[in-house]
Amino acid sequence: MESSAGKGGVFPERVGAAFRMLMEIRMLITALSMLLLPREHLTVGVFVLMFSMVLLSWGTARKWRVVAPRVAAHPSLYTLDMFLSFAVLGVGGIAGPYFLSTVATATVAGLLYRWPGMLFVASLQILVYYVTYLLTAAQAGGMTFQSLLGQPLYYPLAGFAGVALRRLLDDHAAKEAALRQAQVLAAAAEERARLAREMHDSLAKTLRGIALAASALPLWAMRDAKRAALEAEQIAIAAAVASHEARDLLTELRDDAVTRSLHEALREAAERWAEETGIAVTCDLDARVEPELRMRHEAVAILREVLTNVERHAKADSVKVRLVKEQDDLVLTIADDGGGFQPRQLTDLAREGHYGLIGLHERAQRVGGTVTISSRPGEGTTVSARLPADVSGDVPLAEVS
Repeated sequence: MESSAGKGGVFPERVGAAFRMLMEIRMLITALSMLLLPREHLTVGVFVLMFSMVLLSWGTARKWRVVAPRVAAHPSLYTLDMFLSFAVLGVGGIAGPYFLSTVATATVAGLLYRWPGMLFVASLQILVYYVTYLLTAAQAGGMTFQSLLGQPLYYPLAGFAGVALRRLLDDHAAKEAALRQAQVLAAAAEERARLAREMHDSLAKTLRGIALAASALPLWAMRDAKRAALEAEQIAIAAAVASHEARDLLTELRDDAVTRSLHEALREAAERWAEETGIAVTCDLDARVEPELRMRHEAVAILREVLTNVERHAKADSVKVRLVKEQDDLVLTIADDGGGFQPRQLTDLAREGHYGLIGLHERAQRVGGTVTISSRPGEGTTVSARLPADVSGDVPLAEVS
């Protein structure tokens, strides 16, 4: 028989849920059949057998994640269940309501084994049905078209329903997989376009500025030695910024964050940084926060930029990273226990070479968010980025506080 497991041996979730539903239906049918049984036929043996069937169906439905894959992989287990259901039919008779509980068995066969397995099980059920019919001929009340031909036909029909249900589930899963693949390809294309824009807007402009400053440096060296030294220092700072921007772009080119959730990407970035720097990082990330791709990228980029600043300036022993959702915004907070600093205006930070802090505000602004930086000398620094769940336009830059 054809196994129901997907590629790599993974049992399909929706198929398992349908298996559970069919087991619950069989449990209800068996329980109702027991209630409909005439009192004179409800002996202790009958009650025990029927109650065992109800318990088996209930337990199978409850533990379907364990039972369904094993039954799909080992059809012999399924035949044992099938013969138990026919034992119930033999006790109650083929003309009673117990017949419906055996029909559900054929539907499950179609769900788990598709056409080949379903036809085998349905044929076996028809054979056992006629054996049961001969053994209970006295209870059947005579031969009728319904009992002789009509009822056995329910087995392949119910099996066909199971096969059709499985096909619908498989088609839906295939469409979902194709949709996810299309989303990943679209996200990758958008990511390439975004990296091209950033390379033009950041790295290219920085290198152009370095080139202009370097071309004027010989002139300043002849006219004003102090100014030339200042310009050389600024060129060195700009070159360091360009190197940092190039490294970030290369890191993003190698990154596969488009295929992962936000909390996974944030955790990986934080743990990788902690391993490289030796600074302890604690993450408290809400897995339910999942924005669209552009927002996800900026959140990860902000975290990386903040951690880079911590490594360069904070002299911290530990960092705490927290991600929560507040109303319609996601809030990413990075707090360190480093030396802190006295807040400055953005223009002052630029003169002092803190370009990373300025980049944080620019990244947040691109997706309509804000960044708040709180710090005091000796009390560490806390960076809080508030980003909308959906990109909806620009918001004025927040001041450093």
